Amino acid sequence: MVCFRALSLGLTIWSSLSTVIEAQSFQRLGACPTLGCVFPPDQFVLLILRGLFRYATDDGRTDFLAGQLFDIRLEVHAPVNGSEATGNPNPDTKFTFTISRNGRSAQPAASYFKIAEPALERWNFTWYEDFFARDADTPSLVNVASKIYRRVALYQAGEYTATLTYGNGSKTTASWMTTNMISAARLIAHQTVNGRYQSKMQMDQFPVLGHSMTHSIDSFITDSANSATALYSGHKSTVNALGVYRDSSPNPFDDPRFESIAEIFQRLTKGGVGIVSTAFIADATPAAFTAHTADRGQYQHVVDTFLNGLTNYTWTNWTGPDVLFGGGAEQFIPGKRSYKGQDYYKLFANKGYNVVQNNTALGNTPNDAKTVGIFSTSNLPVWLDRNVYKQNLNKKNSPDGSGGNATDVPGLKEMTLKAIDILSTRHSKEGFFLMSEAASIDKQMHTLDYDRALGDLLELDDTVKATMAKLRQLGNDKETLVLVTADHGHGFDVAGSVDTKYLNAQDTDREKRNAIGTYRESGLSQYVIPGAPQDTSSLQFSEGAAFPANWDPRYTLFSAVGANPDHRENYQVHKSGPRVPAINTTAEEDNYIVNYKDAVTGFVVNGTLPVSNAQGVHSLTDVPVFAQGPCQELFGGVYNNIDIFFNMAACFGLARGKAEK
Repeated sequence: MVCFRALSLGLTIWSSLSTVIEAQSFQRLGACPTLGCVFPPDQFVLLILRGLFRYATDDGRTDFLAGQLFDIRLEVHAPVNGSEATGNPNPDTKFTFTISRNGRSAQPAASYFKIAEPALERWNFTWYEDFFARDADTPSLVNVASKIYRRVALYQAGEYTATLTYGNGSKTTASWMTTNMISAARLIAHQTVNGRYQSKMQMDQFPVLGHSMTHSIDSFITDSANSATALYSGHKSTVNALGVYRDSSPNPFDDPRFESIAEIFQRLTKGGVGIVSTAFIADATPAAFTAHTADRGQYQHVVDTFLNGLTNYTWTNWTGPDVLFGGGAEQFIPGKRSYKGQDYYKLFANKGYNVVQNNTALGNTPNDAKTVGIFSTSNLPVWLDRNVYKQNLNKKNSPDGSGGNATDVPGLKEMTLKAIDILSTRHSKEGFFLMSEAASIDKQMHTLDYDRALGDLLELDDTVKATMAKLRQLGNDKETLVLVTADHGHGFDVAGSVDTKYLNAQDTDREKRNAIGTYRESGLSQYVIPGAPQDTSSLQFSEGAAFPANWDPRYTLFSAVGANPDHRENYQVHKSGPRVPAINTTAEEDNYIVNYKDAVTGFVVNGTLPVSNAQGVHSLTDVPVFAQGPCQELFGGVYNNIDIFFNMAACFGLARGKAEK
């Protein structure tokens, strides 16, 4: 969920041509099909738009916000072997790069941006051309010559043509110009009478619903780093990349960067920024606001950027978020898993942050100070274990590193409401940007633990309900844009019901499958007892945001994802803790089979993924975008995920037609 407070008019950029990309499973370098590479790779046109607008896009383009800082990486490749080899293993080191605007004379890029010509860099890398080359371990070698222009921006309206010339006149020209889970959650938490729901989810009550496409720049299935980058910077990138276009350099920290909306917002408005997640706080979605790396696994680096911004290159002057709440204490406790072994609790405190480690302290901390709250190691416990199966909280996950249990853990709602209190108190005039992530919806879907995923989705809906009430209480509801969306889907759906009593009584896998009821035999949801909205036994946390009264009914959901590992399925809640569907019991690496301890009364479901996959994967499905507040009309229809960034930026007036002094 994203909250944006304030309303402004602005300037934006749109693109008109789509990227040409390689279509094979392995790629020499994503978004660079030729031997000359320009990053950013696509066409864009800079246009000044006055007033509110509907942002129209075409798939696969690179868009920029006027005044958004970015880097330009150039690479010239010389394949030594393989199908692309030219017979010359030496890349051209005398390549040139020019920029022209509106058909005018081209200028050398360094002159155009009024910066020094960057130094030449050299390296090499290898890649597999296809699965046969991978199996035979016969990689192709590529030698590279490169330059990078750092921290530049475009401000003037017009069409820009950037040209890389290399070799014998070769040129690369850049003319820069899921809903199914919500249906299941609604089914198990809200009662129907004669086919009509008696109550709605809070998301259902938002006035605008759109759908966002989630593909990346060089593959049609995204990961969370790439998709978060698109949502919060307006640039599609490569799987595992955060805030950069991935180049071929082995250094994960030197790739060409671009500003996130949090960095732009803080730089231009001095407004408040809040980052809240139920994941470990260095995970991809929260990391996308400050980290710039080709490798999302650089968790220590991520935590340091929350506090200090980028320090390896000149970049946006980042003063830190006002609010940072989540899990991941292992990157804060001094030791081998923190950056340079440092104590980040102490480092945050030294910069004026209040540091809290449990829900009680969170509620008591004042609203006028920056606050970092880290409430467990790894991811925070999910809603179902915090509220129903509490025996699963004994995990030795205390955030202080003592090895104790983190039992006084806030949920998404508690963290979000406290974040709003702090941001509203500290930035009543400037406004604020808040991202609040229900991270374990995704994490539990990966492990096919649908009950825990749906529990966290309902917690998100409860948080949305409480957020709207908080904004009304503060008198800010009319000037706050609230968006609820996802960064990708999982191919999940429900196709009927399961009589678990009958299933458990059968002896063979084929007989157990007869417990599944489809069409008329699917019946009605048994998770909500009659009169649940008024029944005190129902787990309700705020008006209109209901939870199932019974998480272990006889008749459950016949649900599944489209891509899965080998596993056993009995369609019942896993009371003993989060699910582990597949395990590796052999000496061979990455060879996963059915976990013999999981869903023991069920039947075996043969996997559809490679045997190296222990979990489910993301899917291509479009995801819903619910919008309410100023500029809500911009978020209707079907559009690309990068458009969410540009619509937010337009609403908040973040585009600039000239450099800031």
